[in-house]
Amino acid sequence: MRIHLTGGVGAGKSTVLRYLEEVCGAQVMRADDIARSLMEPGTEGYRRVVALLGEDILAPDKSIDRERMAKRIYSDGKARAEVNAIIHPMTWDCIERKMAEAGDRISVAEAALPVDSAHRGMFDAVWYVYADPEIRVERLMKDRGYSREKCRSIIASQRSDAEYRKSADAVIDNSGTEEETREQIRRILENL
Repeated sequence: MRIHLTGGVGAGKSTVLRYLEEVCGAQVMRADDIARSLMEPGTEGYRRVVALLGEDILAPDKSIDRERMAKRIYSDGKARAEVNAIIHPMTWDCIERKMAEAGDRISVAEAALPVDSAHRGMFDAVWYVYADPEIRVERLMKDRGYSREKCRSIIASQRSDAEYRKSADAVIDNSGTEEETREQIRRILENL
């Protein structure tokens, strides 16, 4: 079973991943973590991103300074698209390789973005983790220390609920208790 797990920031994807990993023995892959590892010094991703953006995105230890890079690419749409064109295919290749290595285990690839049509065939199911927007704001304020305005701005910049639902095979409403979320996961797995 190969699952693509998606949802906006603060929706509680980590809660779902933890259950799948701890209770179901699933292999969990976080696309952001994979992408980050692909830009470590000495990797092809690192060399290509530094060649594209220049050494001014580097920290004193020569690693990529995430904050500097983010500031650069979020103010320059062309640069962001070029970095994504380098890192996204490498990330998908890594996910596909890890899923193949998992054998019969459940494999879950988590990403904030819904899976695109080019990679949909890699997965048996797409699960969307939903949470009420105000609950997401509260979680982000508590967990990350963001202001209410920053939380709302981040949420507004992400895909809409309708966009996520359009590509989802299952929706998990993570607005309630953790036990309610776990029960939804159990029901989805039983129906597969």
